[in-house]
Order: sequence, then structure tokens, then C-alpha cells
Amino acid sequence: MSVPLQTGNLISAPHISIVDGSAGLRLLLATFIKTRINNVVIEAIDPFSQTMRGAAINVSAQGSAVILGGLGTTAEVFDSLKRMYSQAKCPPIIILVSPDLLAEEAAFIQAGAFAVLRKDSLSFNRLEIVLLLALSASHTHIAEAEKYAPPNYGKFSFIYDGQRQVLEIDGYRYLSNLASGQLAQVFFAEDTRTGVRGVIKVQTQAPLQNTAALQDALTRGLAINANHNHHIVDVLDSGLTGTFPYVVMEYLADGDLRQRMRTSMTEVDKITLIITLLDALTLFHQTGYAHADLKPESIFFRKDGFIVLIDFNISARFGIPVNASATGNILGTPAYMSPEQGAGLAVNAAADIYSAGIIFVELLVGKLPFASDTPAQTIYRHLHDEIPLLPLSVRHLQSVVDEMLAKNPLERFADAQSAKAALLPYLGISTQRIPDTTNQQQ
Repeated sequence: MSVPLQTGNLISAPHISIVDGSAGLRLLLATFIKTRINNVVIEAIDPFSQTMRGAAINVSAQGSAVILGGLGTTAEVFDSLKRMYSQAKCPPIIILVSPDLLAEEAAFIQAGAFAVLRKDSLSFNRLEIVLLLALSASHTHIAEAEKYAPPNYGKFSFIYDGQRQVLEIDGYRYLSNLASGQLAQVFFAEDTRTGVRGVIKVQTQAPLQNTAALQDALTRGLAINANHNHHIVDVLDSGLTGTFPYVVMEYLADGDLRQRMRTSMTEVDKITLIITLLDALTLFHQTGYAHADLKPESIFFRKDGFIVLIDFNISARFGIPVNASATGNILGTPAYMSPEQGAGLAVNAAADIYSAGIIFVELLVGKLPFASDTPAQTIYRHLHDEIPLLPLSVRHLQSVVDEMLAKNPLERFADAQSAKAALLPYLGISTQRIPDTTNQQQ
């Protein structure tokens, strides 16, 4: 979502004040704005820390724009606007309100609000439009953005903490549920303006009230997006629904590796696929993170055949363990989990090389090594069982598998490109058909 704006008309070093009683919301908004607006200065203000209780406080009028939340009643909105506009050169004020106050939007605009947005269904694409309009030299009114894409709230429901949640997301129509887990709820949806389909992930592991989890998710997202490339899923929008952050990702219609495994593949096809996966990991590891949940269901394909990685909910910085769940369980998928991750130890690129090795064995022999009846037993087998001997038809690949699946991460390939180099000779004359995608950028 975007509107044609003359970015050269924006204030060169904008100062934006975020006023809201939720530390999580202030963190979420500040992080988003810093990624979208150059040279911005953010002042995050907790109104309840001021001498005057509530959001109707004297915010500095020297800034470029104010995002004002924490307004519970119509009277509070009018009082806040009156107080702030009593100051000279008051900047544009963007108000975040609950759904029941939206009926008064016209009155709030008449009283001086630059824009009125729903706090519990906040599309960051829409917020970006509003901010760019507010920061433009002409202060083009929000009505221009409304003409471009009026709000349209789709309903999405799921069970969280034993209760059904019905949340709304601006600009997307619900199509179906895709997945439900302890970290996120995933939906198939359609952009109500363009008809483009996407995948919405509501990140239930990082609600606004859990600022530590939210900060971890934001830090991880910033690192991955800073090194975005053709092998990482595109983010179309993000925002807040209820108290949960969400992201809207591209829909990859060509399916995942699990689906691809059900088709007929030659040995060359399988080696080629793993090499392409190793290229994807090479680029991903430049973020300084291990994926930590690599499996066929987190590996998708673009129409051009490129592998795309998804599901970074538990990705961990090199040198630290993967965070455990709230109940203390180790996060990840045991069937593909490295021994060090299963033991709760620090991970790095070697953990993903191990997972890629498990996938390679599954491709070659049609079943998983170390499979067991329970997650705990599976993790135990990763830690203690011998690396399986490949069938005679593919045993010439045993040395590569052995090095990918070494129990000690120091004994595995040094990096994903080293593993790729070990596999290339097995393609023979087909080597030329393998493009080096490590420099491919979108």
C-alpha cells in the first residue's frame, strides 16, 4: 500500500512523539517508524509517568508529528486536542482510538486531529502513508490516503489461552486457517483492494504486554529484513491486531518441500535441491542468525524454482541457545533438530547444516533418520545414535552426509558453501545447471 508522495518534500530530520501507556505499543511503533523513515528521532512518552494522569498532557509542540494513544473516552480526545493545540506550532496529531470511538472520527478531525486510526487494528502500511502525509511540507490531509484505500477490516478468529479470540486486520479478507501453534496463528487471506492473496501470521508469542518477547521478535525481524534476499519470504504488510503483532507475507503458490517430496525426483534433482537450500542458508546466515526450525514445511518455492525460507519465529543469534517455550519445552521440530539444539546449547550455522543433512537423508532414502515415538526419544537419538548407513544405491554420498550430521558441530562443514562444494562433484556434467544464487537480490 502506498500513495504517490514527493518524498523530497518531507521534513529532513523529523521528530515524532509516541504517547501511549503501553510500553509494548511504544516499542512496536518506534521500531517500525525507524525502519521506514530516514533520520527520524523518536520520543516515546508514557503519559502515566507525567504529573498529570492520562493522555491529556502537554507534549512538546516543537516536534514534527505526534501519535497519541491511551484515549479512553470522547471527552479525553477533545480535551487532549484542546490542550495540545493551545500551544504554538503544534504538529499534526495522529490519534489511536478503540473501535467504539471511531464513530466520532469526523468530530475529532474537526477538532484538529490530523488522522484517526484504530489502535487494535493498525496496519503499518496505512500508518506509513499517514506519517508521510503528516511530515510532508504541505501537510496533505489524511483524506488523500482514505481516497486511496479506505479501511476495511477482515475478521480472524482462533483459540488463545483457552478462549476464542476474534480479531480484525485492516485491508485483508479471511479465506482459511493454515496453521495453529504455541508461537503463532497463520491464515490465508486476500487483499481487499488488489485481490492479491497472502499469508497472515499473528505472532501470539509476542503480545504487547510481554515486552521482552516483543523486543526479541523485533530484533530478529530487523536483522533478517536488513539482509533480505530472493531466498527470504517477502513481507507485504505488518501491524497490530488486538494486542498481537502480525505480518502479512507473500503467498507462495508453488508449495513447500513436503509437497515436492511426493513427486518423482532423480538423484541429480535431489542433490540440486540441497545445493539450492545451502545457497539459501549461506545468505540467511549473513544475518548472524541460525534458522533453528529448518524442515520441509519451512522451505517453499518460487515459480522460478528458487527456494524461499519462512518461519523465523525461533531463529536464534549465533552463540546463544534457542529460547525455550513458556513451559520450558525446547522449541523446534525434533525430527530435524541438531543435537546441540536438542540439548539446549548454543547454536550457529552448523545447526542448520545438520537439519539440511536430515532433509537430504530423507530425500535420498524416503524416511527420516532418528525417528521415534516421542519428541524426547527423537532428541535422544540425535544425540546418541550412529549416523545411519545409506543404501548401496546412494552410498557414494555417505561421506557428505556424515559430515553434515556429525554430532559435534565443530566436525561439520564449516559453512553452507563448504557443504555445497562437497556436493557439486556428484553432479558431473550437470554442474553447469546449478546457478550461484548467493548474490541474487530482489
